[in-house]
Amino acid sequence: MDFSSIIPVALVTLGLLGVIIADLLGKGQKPIVPQAIAVLALLAGALSALGLEQSNDTVLGVLRPDAFTVIFTVFFCVVGAMTIIATTRGEAFRSPGGEFLSMILASVIGMAVLTMSVDLICLYLAFETVSIPSYVLVGMRRADPKANESSLKYVLFGAVSSALMLYGLSFIVGLSGGTSLDAVAAAVQNGAGSQPIFVVACLLVFAGFAYKISAVPFHFWAPDVYAGAPASVGGFLAVASKAAGFAALVRVVAAMTPEGVGDAADPMGQLLPEANALIVIIAVSAIITMTFGNLAALKQREIKRLLAWSSIAHAGYIMLAVTVWSPYALQALIFYLIAYLFMNIAAFFIAGIAIREMGTGELRSFRGLMTSNPGLAVFMAIILFSLTGLPPFFGFIAKYHVFYAVFEKGYIWLGVIGLVNGVISLYYYARVVAYMFLDELEEGEAPPSIRMSLVDKVFCAVTVIPLVPLGLFWAPIWEWAQASIPAVLGL
Repeated sequence: MDFSSIIPVALVTLGLLGVIIADLLGKGQKPIVPQAIAVLALLAGALSALGLEQSNDTVLGVLRPDAFTVIFTVFFCVVGAMTIIATTRGEAFRSPGGEFLSMILASVIGMAVLTMSVDLICLYLAFETVSIPSYVLVGMRRADPKANESSLKYVLFGAVSSALMLYGLSFIVGLSGGTSLDAVAAAVQNGAGSQPIFVVACLLVFAGFAYKISAVPFHFWAPDVYAGAPASVGGFLAVASKAAGFAALVRVVAAMTPEGVGDAADPMGQLLPEANALIVIIAVSAIITMTFGNLAALKQREIKRLLAWSSIAHAGYIMLAVTVWSPYALQALIFYLIAYLFMNIAAFFIAGIAIREMGTGELRSFRGLMTSNPGLAVFMAIILFSLTGLPPFFGFIAKYHVFYAVFEKGYIWLGVIGLVNGVISLYYYARVVAYMFLDELEEGEAPPSIRMSLVDKVFCAVTVIPLVPLGLFWAPIWEWAQASIPAVLGL
């Protein structure tokens, strides 16, 4: 049995142990050492994943280290490293200790295992390995009542959705007679999907995934959690945790699509086809999620809450790709998540800097930012226009591919709903830009003073500047995403 395929996870695990030991030996007095160990372990995990010899064989019958796994393992390691760096500069921890770092690493380990899980028991355990450290990360500022409240809400919502998901998985195991996704696929092919209990199981399982990707109706935790958590943690949850949920969802849907894995059969041809209950549930949730997320974002007055509702809306856009369920659409899903990484990590980082320097995240506090810090204002404008999906930014290409997949499949009505939502989002993103560039300050009012260190400027440049060239030269990332699709679809 070849265990070399789990080397990336092993390296991050060693980094986790190294962080704990270094923190204990240093008695928390030298945070730079565990921070360096954590970042190096994550970068080593990403590099080792890129060098893996990909295989569709399983490890211990529960993990499949294929090309799909590789791309997401690199994704999680990069986001984890960026989160640690951003946290040292944000409003919460100037020097995050071993507890914080170990929770980031533990969550990344869970995400990597979740992505490669092809067994329902392993998938659920990995799901919880992602969730539990996240609860701790949100509530780590124990003296902050807001953080305590956010963490409690996060735990309660997580417990309910986890219980529902586990109950649904028990039905699927009963229908398939096994816990592997291959057994589930075989059972559905043999008619298990025609049973009413299958639809109930799909609803229950989707509850767990909806919580993880912050999709309606399991989204209510997101605004409060993102607002109460450090901005860097909010970015981590909005990007890495969401991506892990979508990666696992793709694997489960692949097993529960009875026309044949990767088949281009029309899953929306009927109101609720028994064979595609899960995809129909996802389609309905996608429409509600992006619409509700965008409408709620219109009335937000605080930057982290606005980004939270924005992330809910983006979950709806990404779910459109799962609804279409074609190789092109799933390729667009991966591409979208990569673009989302750059946009959201940068947005939450700048939000953290603003809160650190101004003491508030109110949108009105950004008035006149172009006068006092034009570089930061331009960076933020690029991020917001990219999130909207305007050319020539990376976000435009990401949305283009998702909507192209929708229209190509003939779902004109679904594509129109998505485009209308894109127009709605332009309003609240442009409002922040207007505050920074157009709003005049009242007499005697000073423009916001936001000081940025060299590290802050470099981090902003590394995350924001690529949004422009990647919007023009995106082919390599598209091809990388394309290479991972045959593995997960069994083509």
